[in-house]
Amino acid sequence: MKIAIPEIAWHNKTPVFSADFTRKDGEQWRLATAGADSDVKMWRVVPHRENKEADITFLSNLHRHTNTVNCVRFSPDGAILASAGDDGAMFLWHEKYDRGESMLADDETADNKEHWVAFKMLRGHIEDVMDLSWSPDSKLIVSGSIDNSAIIWDVKTGKKLCLLKEHSHYVQGVIWDPLGYYVCTLSSDRSLLVYEGSLGNLLHTVSKYHKSKECKEEGGKLSTRMFVEEGATKYFRRLDFTPDGAFLIVPAGQVITQDDIHYTTLLFARSNLKRPICHLPGPKKPVCAVKCCPVLYSYRQPNKEHRTTLPYRMVYAVASLNEVFVYDTEQFTPICTVSDIHYACITDLAWSSNGRVLLVTSYDGFCTLLTFDQDELGETYQYKSSEVNQPRMILKPDTKSHKKKKKSTTGRGESSAKTEGNSSNKNKSENENPNTKVDGRTPDKSHDSKATICDSVSKPDSNPSSNTEPDKKTVIPISDTNSCNSSSCGNKGIFNPDSDTQTSQSNPGVRRINLTKVDG
Repeated sequence: MKIAIPEIAWHNKTPVFSADFTRKDGEQWRLATAGADSDVKMWRVVPHRENKEADITFLSNLHRHTNTVNCVRFSPDGAILASAGDDGAMFLWHEKYDRGESMLADDETADNKEHWVAFKMLRGHIEDVMDLSWSPDSKLIVSGSIDNSAIIWDVKTGKKLCLLKEHSHYVQGVIWDPLGYYVCTLSSDRSLLVYEGSLGNLLHTVSKYHKSKECKEEGGKLSTRMFVEEGATKYFRRLDFTPDGAFLIVPAGQVITQDDIHYTTLLFARSNLKRPICHLPGPKKPVCAVKCCPVLYSYRQPNKEHRTTLPYRMVYAVASLNEVFVYDTEQFTPICTVSDIHYACITDLAWSSNGRVLLVTSYDGFCTLLTFDQDELGETYQYKSSEVNQPRMILKPDTKSHKKKKKSTTGRGESSAKTEGNSSNKNKSENENPNTKVDGRTPDKSHDSKATICDSVSKPDSNPSSNTEPDKKTVIPISDTNSCNSSSCGNKGIFNPDSDTQTSQSNPGVRRINLTKVDG
């Protein structure tokens, strides 16, 4: 892995709030960045090759916003770029290959090598728009704003399809399920809401850890907040689905013990989005963004038994305010950790579509490129002939269990969770004053970044084999106290108690992680 902080004034040394990649040509990538200078900029990125440094070339300046731009996202088909910011407007851009009379050069476009046109403006929010996410078919888009709402838009008509206004404070992160069924929003009111896609029906409200009756006897509170308080993550809480839709990875998590508050990242299985299956402790500061690598990888040890029924593993990056962790679904410890790369907080993450470049944006006005060598993260997973038509077969619902339900609807092979309840409880934030932005600083050339390669010590346990509620022995709620000693509680960590005993005997090197006790 190579780490580079290019000496580029990406947005005239103002904060960089967002970035996104799309393939341009061959091993060249088009990168869009958004900053506090009210502009969106396009770049051509050629990653490290042999002994050559990464080549980054300016392509175009997209100027239509009148205030800070907080988010840029390419559509899945790569044809459209969406941008949104503090002016409350969202612009949809496409590249114009033939310069007509409307593309006359001026001072702002004279240096442009590509010509992008804002062909549509979407207005519906009355305050700053913080995050965007496309539907997998590139026909719809969801936006989240500090007006406490999220809106689902029809890209073709520019009309609002749904107004999601169940949050009681800023919506700082939105994500669309890659299978097209769920839309999830994360807010500074310390809650995660799960909706039914373009219909906008609220399915789940997730905000607290709940103890079992047996654990309650050990003392402490019955429930604790699952997410950090308002302002802890500065501006964003950017969540993400894995590329196959099997897991939802959520930032801004916390676990409260008797001694302290520990910041963490929460993993939810698609089979049960009402409560996390595990958490990833370690960050010293709150987690503000998660981004999954779009590539699927083969297991490093394919002949061994794995905790998930997936025939592949997935890689994802987690950013706290001052560190970046790279994980995969084969283990709980990070593959690598990168720290001390920026003077101000990290704001966003972006992967190239081949999984070899990870870009980190920061409030200090600079970006960091993490470049991985060929097969450094693993070999790309190759579908077997029997799997080509059913790459997500483990996500099929259990038909036997669904016969017991009164009524269900389906979407892209996934059953609706309407029968699991429709809660719309709102959780007020304790503080009402947002953080004040400060100026970024130019990094010192002598400033050294730290990268740590970590050893594998444990494996994840997640089995999204159905869309029904998992067995309580397999999915264990996270407690706010130390490990429960009650044998009837079944609270022995993230693993199934029965299978965990067998694994420990066959592989004594596997470290068991207890959900109720965070080991930093």
